[in-house]
Amino acid sequence: MRNVRLQFEDECYPVWIGVRCMDKIISNLRELSASSYHLITDRTVSQLHAGILFEQLSTQTPASLWVIDNGESFKSLETVEYLAREMVKGGIDRGSVIVAVGGGVIGNLSGLTAALLFRGIRFVHVPTTLIAAADSVASLKQAVNLSVGKNLLGCFHKPTAVLIDLNFLRTLPSTQIRSGMYEIIKNALTVATENIPLLESGLKQDANYSDTELMVIVEAGLLAKQKVMKADKCERKEALVFEYGHTVGHAIELAAEGRVPHGEAVGLGMIVAAEVASRLGRLSEADRSLHHRLLRRNGLTVRLPVGVTVAAVMALVRMDNKRGYVCTRPDQVAMILLDGLGVPAGPIGRPLILVDASLIQSCIEDCLAGVKDIAVEESRQ
Repeated sequence: MRNVRLQFEDECYPVWIGVRCMDKIISNLRELSASSYHLITDRTVSQLHAGILFEQLSTQTPASLWVIDNGESFKSLETVEYLAREMVKGGIDRGSVIVAVGGGVIGNLSGLTAALLFRGIRFVHVPTTLIAAADSVASLKQAVNLSVGKNLLGCFHKPTAVLIDLNFLRTLPSTQIRSGMYEIIKNALTVATENIPLLESGLKQDANYSDTELMVIVEAGLLAKQKVMKADKCERKEALVFEYGHTVGHAIELAAEGRVPHGEAVGLGMIVAAEVASRLGRLSEADRSLHHRLLRRNGLTVRLPVGVTVAAVMALVRMDNKRGYVCTRPDQVAMILLDGLGVPAGPIGRPLILVDASLIQSCIEDCLAGVKDIAVEESRQ
């Protein structure tokens, strides 16, 4: 397995990446010498990967398997309370290790549960989606949702390790691979512009990437996060840039009630962010068009999901989790915008721009609701 060591200020942990390496994952977990292992997964992954992992771990050490229903709606404090209560009944202690086997929802539920139990126990990510492997595991943030917004309840808790088998990604539908690629595109537009030529030539709408390509994609995602987070482990300063596209994206995702993958929602959010920056005179037409070109090549349908209204999105935008970083009027929203490729707008150390809510609404209506067509340059290759 290949090792990438993530260093976020004074916090560091290893990420091991391999292909068809279940035996190595089990070996790495056993090296932690846990008093017991508690695997958290969802119903789909329990049948594909987590069940096998549980069976092999439990031959030598006490282990339990906790299966959560699929979906963003279960990323809640109620689920965390259920897991913590039942794990305590089942004998979890300070020497135990929680293992997150799944995507971003499972990772957050596991991380927050581990952070709260006994004021913090060890946990390990075994990601099974591209968006988790290449993006969300490279973070200390652990959070769950409220009905009024995403990731509003949480804390910071460092993973002990990340163990990635790229073969797990072979069981994903193409929509989930594309979902992960939207975060890779986001990183390229904001902090890793050197990857833009590779994306322009290598994005595949069918999401059929080779093992070698997936290895490059995952490492690129992790290293882009480290590039900024090495000096901002809590993602409250320069690393706020990784929230690009998330102000509107999170709102769309929540309004769609789990029907839209996270990455796709962020892709739509980037379309709106680029339009806002363009209308404010910050982003050039060429850079705005590049957003459209890359996102469409990854398969993005530039429309609000069926059943999601502009009004519903705007109500959630106003509850965005970046509130409070800067003082805003009731009719303003703090957004991550770009002045150019790889050039976040705003003061150094706090890349946030105050935007009138009416402008955001207008951009959503024009770009995503079909009120009028937005010209897009598609010809430049």
